[in-house]
Amino acid sequence: MVGLWVGLAVMAIGGEEPKTDFSKFLENKYLLSDAQLNESLGKYKKAAKQYLDLSKRTEDPKTKAAFILSAADCFLLMPKNHRALEEYKVLVKEYPLYIPYGHVVEQLRQVAQNFVDGNGTFWGIRDRDAAVEVYRMILHEIPSVHVALQDRLRLSELLVELDRGEEAVNEYQTILKQDPSMVDIRIDLALLLSALSKKHDGDGSRRRAAVRHARLAMEQAPDHERKAELDAVLVDAQEADAASMLEQAKFYMVRSHRRLHAARRYLYDLQLKYPKTKAAAEAAQLLEDYKGLFESVTDEPEAAETSSPEQKK
Repeated sequence: MVGLWVGLAVMAIGGEEPKTDFSKFLENKYLLSDAQLNESLGKYKKAAKQYLDLSKRTEDPKTKAAFILSAADCFLLMPKNHRALEEYKVLVKEYPLYIPYGHVVEQLRQVAQNFVDGNGTFWGIRDRDAAVEVYRMILHEIPSVHVALQDRLRLSELLVELDRGEEAVNEYQTILKQDPSMVDIRIDLALLLSALSKKHDGDGSRRRAAVRHARLAMEQAPDHERKAELDAVLVDAQEADAASMLEQAKFYMVRSHRRLHAARRYLYDLQLKYPKTKAAAEAAQLLEDYKGLFESVTDEPEAAETSSPEQKK
């Protein structure tokens, strides 16, 4: 495949140089032949350096791009991922009009996979962060017509593996904007949001979003094989909401914040709204344990809040 790009440049070298400068023409021609020979023999490092040398000997941008691409492909075959990536970046940024994007994108995907596998990296160390940056390059710097939805999906998967959940959520949402029918992606998003809500979710927005996407997925595919996972998201959300109501009730039962009318209302509402939760069972126990205290509360909240010190004890 590499020889294809240098083949496009053979005539450009000869035609570009003044015919009177025959010695320079021959030098370039022999250097190109030698590079192609080294490439065919698997001497990719030497061939890559020769292609880069040739790229500096011409002013024609199309020819430069062809030689740089040949060098990048040779570096990838070694494989030397960082070096190959460096040259692909040069091509995308400096020669966008002269490169075969379909080929370059495929090569960049291979670079990313090499980073994931630890192939061609220092000491064979896996570098998924580097793979993420390669996919970001594909998505942000390559014309969209050459980019597949699969590229964003792969980026999302890598971000999840790296525990970069917030970034993964953004990518999943972008995918669903492009294709709302992707049920499995919606399920993955619901599960991710649910997991994130358990780490930090001050206003409950992640939990609500998880429930919304879980319900949408159920509507799209009622008999989906992953329905149990969606059910778990809904159950977890109910448990979390019920626990929040229980904590609020307990807060109003503390002497320094006592508002027994509000506490009782939270405990009753909790049982009505989330009857199958652990918090509902605890709420029922609290109502039983403090039955006498709650019976002293009238139906008017003002009366509860202005109860006598003896009642508050």
